[in-house]
Amino acid sequence: MNSLLLLRDYLWLAPAVLQIGVLGVMVRRKLCRRFPFFFSYNLECVLGTAVAFLMYLSPHVSGTMWWRTYLANAALNTALRFAVIYEIYAHVFDNYAALKRLGKPVFRGALLLLLAIALVAAASTKGHDPHFVMNALHVLEQTASILQVGLLLALFLFSAYIGLSWRNYVFGTALGLGIFASVKLAVAALRSSLVASGNLYLNLVVMGSFHFAVLVWLFYLLAPEPGLNRATRIPDNNLELWNKELQRFSRQ
Repeated sequence: MNSLLLLRDYLWLAPAVLQIGVLGVMVRRKLCRRFPFFFSYNLECVLGTAVAFLMYLSPHVSGTMWWRTYLANAALNTALRFAVIYEIYAHVFDNYAALKRLGKPVFRGALLLLLAIALVAAASTKGHDPHFVMNALHVLEQTASILQVGLLLALFLFSAYIGLSWRNYVFGTALGLGIFASVKLAVAALRSSLVASGNLYLNLVVMGSFHFAVLVWLFYLLAPEPGLNRATRIPDNNLELWNKELQRFSRQ
């Protein structure tokens, strides 16, 4: 058990150390201005990990105080994950101004709808459940994971069509998030069928997947990337036609 706890502590702290490297590379390459939400997400993870671990070690912090801090951190983390999804979408469609403008209200409306669904789902779990906030956050986290997996699949399927190289750091960002989100969804499905003693192992799997995701981000940021491969993209694809039509309608 001691070896498992040591592994847990390593997987808890190591990603935050690597994310400091991610932040440093983004600052050096001036990517923090182009991807402020992804930068903020990594910064929040580093600060949240540091605060949570110090509170965990402190004998003066009660369990209730630790859980309240954890829930606040989880809420902010989930919100930033949604923001990163939108940031990736906005960057991929950066050359399609009309589609990008159309996507903003659609994304905001969908986000509000998902928030309402999460609150309703959490409220209906056990009526006056004292863990209402935790239930709502769980639903929102699952929703963010589903969106990230869907985003990753869409980029895999349409990367050549939209001219996005798999070596681009935008693709790497989505890849890391998608891997982490896929593992979280799989673990969430397994928790209901396992006894409580298996939670530690499942938590280690989730933490390990996040460790791997951070390594993916760091690799893509350090490796040379070609950017959007516009030369090899089909010139008259449907995206361009839709973009032109939306621009024409917006001028009417």
